Amino acid sequence: MTTDTLAGALRYAVLTKGGRIQILVKPTAKELRKRGKRRWQLFGTVEGDDKALPTLVEMVQRAVQGMEAGSDTAAGDRKKPKGSKAAKG
Repeated sequence: MTTDTLAGALRYAVLTKGGRIQILVKPTAKELRKRGKRRWQLFGTVEGDDKALPTLVEMVQRAVQGMEAGSDTAAGDRKKPKGSKAAKG
């Protein structure tokens, strides 16, 4: 995330992580930093204007297409299942 992103008043922020998409409405700098620490990646932002909704829809569609194309490593972020405690003996 850049300083410019955190400085302006944003209407929407689109984040991606492991085959998932998250949209924040009116995100604060604190919310963006918090998600950055949790390995969410900022895909894009939408400024607050009258064309915000069509821009948001287009951005989400691009994020989905990127995930379908395999550019986002969905399998890499998944955790391995843990075995049961009884089986470990």
